[in-house]
Amino acid sequence: MKMIIEAHLVDDVGQTERIELATISCELTTDPLGMSLAEGKALLSHVQQYLVKLQCQSIASAHAHCDQCNARLTMKGWHTRQIRTVFGTITVRSPRVRHCRCMEKAPGASFSPLARVVPTSVTPELEYLQAKWAAHLSYATATRLLSETLPIADAISVSGAKRRVRAVATALEQTFAHPEKQETELQQPSWLPPITALAVDSGWLKHCDPPHHQGRHVNLVVGRTCFEGGETRLYGYVHNQVPSAANRLDLFLSACGVSQTERVTIFTDGAAEFEKAVKGSLRPMCRILDWFHIAMKFRAIEQTALKDPGLQAPNGRSMRDELASCKWLVWHGKARKAVARLMRMHDAFGLVPEERFRTLSWNLRQTFWYLRTNDRYLVNYARRRNKKLPISSAIAESAVNEVVGWRMAKKRQMRWSDEGAHLLAQVRVCELNGELRPRAFAFPQRQPRPANDPKWDGYLMLTAAA
Repeated sequence: MKMIIEAHLVDDVGQTERIELATISCELTTDPLGMSLAEGKALLSHVQQYLVKLQCQSIASAHAHCDQCNARLTMKGWHTRQIRTVFGTITVRSPRVRHCRCMEKAPGASFSPLARVVPTSVTPELEYLQAKWAAHLSYATATRLLSETLPIADAISVSGAKRRVRAVATALEQTFAHPEKQETELQQPSWLPPITALAVDSGWLKHCDPPHHQGRHVNLVVGRTCFEGGETRLYGYVHNQVPSAANRLDLFLSACGVSQTERVTIFTDGAAEFEKAVKGSLRPMCRILDWFHIAMKFRAIEQTALKDPGLQAPNGRSMRDELASCKWLVWHGKARKAVARLMRMHDAFGLVPEERFRTLSWNLRQTFWYLRTNDRYLVNYARRRNKKLPISSAIAESAVNEVVGWRMAKKRQMRWSDEGAHLLAQVRVCELNGELRPRAFAFPQRQPRPANDPKWDGYLMLTAAA
């Protein structure tokens, strides 16, 4: 059996041209069902070839006259241009047209109409697909995936994917680089309900240049907002790649629909990299120390104390009961009493010269210093829990795994620069939030003149002949 696939091209005046796109031959009894992947890719490639060339002719003819004075523009010459699309690389001939005298350009100055519409020679859809899959997979894996499913093996590469991800991320960064632009663009989304809490944590990546940065790591701050109803939204950045962490936080909250006077509850683990962002913010903030990290501090003491079941606290109670009592005090908002008890235990065991008490003394010191340093961020966690309010930054821990761990760190042995990690994080966060879209054309396209216009019939014929 033979199947011939044809296309009928109908222009504006009704003239029809028939083009054969593909011929598929198969045996009904022996061959697999349907078209093979190679045949489907070849068909899409042929369709794209004809369509892109016709569109390029239309773009060229639309720039035959000046928009201001309607004077006919003169042709300077032709050059070959390759356009990378979702269905392959298309080679077209593009004209260069001289500027009109009314534009006050230098004599002989010219421009390429096609370069105005597609300045990077890459269609927005291809750029979007590369950025989308590179946000989930490594650059090499994303390139192989797209090459096997689409006829674009000659249109993409690993280095090209990296460049396009950086270009998309740079465009996303422009909204944060111009706060005055965000005031008009980042209006409250209608689909976002009121915010309930914001949790922030940080992840660490290996630096790509260890000889010059011994022991250096990339610190990536990641946050997640929770809204009423269960909706969430992510944001992230490398702390030394943003001019102002506080401004970054304010703009993100504005994009989430939070007004300037609305009080925001933030959960952190007490790390210093986010301290400046909270203090420099212009919004009223309610910062709460994460209960998860407090519980982990007590867990470390309990595991050390369990090695000696008969160990007693200075007041005569067993260490297990005394630690449970201290944890209960912190849980109910009485952290000062808990700190005093922990200090007494530390002083008692710190004087014992035995080796087995050194770890216990160290964990006690770390815990009471952690609670004392962040005492202004401690609240009554039991009361918040009874009101069904968040008490932990577990949502931030999962955000770090989602943004940093699964793509950049875990089981991948990757090394990153500060800029590279920051830009990829912007694309990944935008994709996880469901906001990544193909970019619009850089230059608005003009509508072509009617084909029966005698002023430029010759220009049309020259374009079609090329």
